[in-house]
Formats: sequence, C-alpha cells, structure tokens
Amino acid sequence: MGSNLPGFQRYQQAFTAYLRDPLHQPRPQGVVADRMAVYEEIVFNNIFESVSACFPVARKVVGKRNWLKITQAFLRDHAANTPIFRQIPEEFLYFLANANLEIQQRLPPFLVSLCHYEWIELHVASMATSEISTENINQKGDLLAHQPILTPTTQLLNYEYAVHKISPRYKPKEQVSTQLLVFRNIEDNVKFIELNPVTFRLITLLLQGGITGKQALILLTEELDYPQPASLIQFGLEILEELRGHGVILGTSATKNY
Repeated sequence: MGSNLPGFQRYQQAFTAYLRDPLHQPRPQGVVADRMAVYEEIVFNNIFESVSACFPVARKVVGKRNWLKITQAFLRDHAANTPIFRQIPEEFLYFLANANLEIQQRLPPFLVSLCHYEWIELHVASMATSEISTENINQKGDLLAHQPILTPTTQLLNYEYAVHKISPRYKPKEQVSTQLLVFRNIEDNVKFIELNPVTFRLITLLLQGGITGKQALILLTEELDYPQPASLIQFGLEILEELRGHGVILGTSATKNY
C-alpha cells in the first residue's frame, strides 16, 4: 500500500485487503472484529453464491472443501475487469483458465471445459440481440436454394471432454472430442444439441454467411472428398430441416436469390 496516499485511501485499501484475504491480512485499525466479520461474511457469501449458482455441477464434482478453497482464491487473487455483478461467473471462468499451478493441481483436467459449458447457458440466456425482421425471412423457404438464417444466439462449442455427461458419478479420465450447439429459442429457453463433426462444420460454414444451403454442402463434400456428393447433399438437407424444426434455423433470406 502506498504510504503517500491520503489516510482514507490507505484505510480503504486495508479494508478491502482484509475482505479479500482475512486469513493473512490484518484487520484495519479501529474496526471492531464483530463488525468486520459482518462485512467479511456478506462479501464472501455474495461471491460464493453467485459462482455456485452458475456452476452447480462443477461444485459437486470438485467437492465442498475444494470448491470453497477455489472460491476463496478467486476473491483473494483475481482482479476483475468489470463491476457488473452478473458477470462474476465469467470472471470466475477466466480465473480458472489462468489459475496458478497450485490451483491447477487442485482442479480436474476437465473442469475449465465443464465450467465453460455451464456458463454458456447464462451467457446465451442474457445475450442481447436485435429484433429480427420477419419481412426479411421466409420461414418456409428452400434451405438448399437460399441462404439459411440462423438465430443470432447460435453458439458452437467444441470441447475435449463430453462435458454434458459429467457428474459426481461420471468424471472422465480420457478426452473425447465433443461438439455442441447452444441457442435461445423463441420462447427464450436455452437449448443444447449434440452434434457430429460433419454437422458442426456445416453450421460453421453457414454462420460465415452469404451462401446457400447447397453451396455450404458442396463445400463440405469437397473438404471431405466425399465420393457421392448428391447423397451428402440430401442428407445435409435433412439436417437443415431438423435444425429448422428445433428453431435454430429461422428460415431463409427473403431478399436475395442464388
């Protein structure tokens, strides 16, 4: 703490240092222990509850004691980039991904991926999107002949573990490439869909925009060097229609023909 700072700022620094790390930082002078304990409890409990609410599976997987220690380390060591309370889980995720060796040794190797999977639901649920004009979308349009329009909340996730299967009873020991799609439907419910690598790549191409469903599928057949392009295009159309049924694809562009 800077000795050249005004007294009230030195007091503020001592106060917050104690709240962050009451086990190792001295209590500010002139503050009764019981009163300080109230502040300590309020601050930590708010952080703990916010983090625990977003990552319920991760909390159960690592166990109460380890979760408590990780949360204490987060409060003690992490310098948040935002004062917005609802973004605390995202800050916690960043802390885990960049944790020091001592923290990493306490974490299962899949924990960061699991936490990202749990956080993405909150992210998509609160994602601000501009209202889509139905005038520019043909809900029943030909998905091969025109450009498919995906909901703006569409997120593609690629993990090294089957994060959607992890639980206190299932803690993976081996990596398994896992692709997922998450989006918010018109009822504002967040939905997850497990994908195979081909469908994942198809949606990736569509998200780049500017191409029809058929053009995306032709690119896919070329990438895969698929010997029967027509059958893959037909199979791809079935996938596109299924995604439209789920509400991932809203329709096709009504303003441009290809």
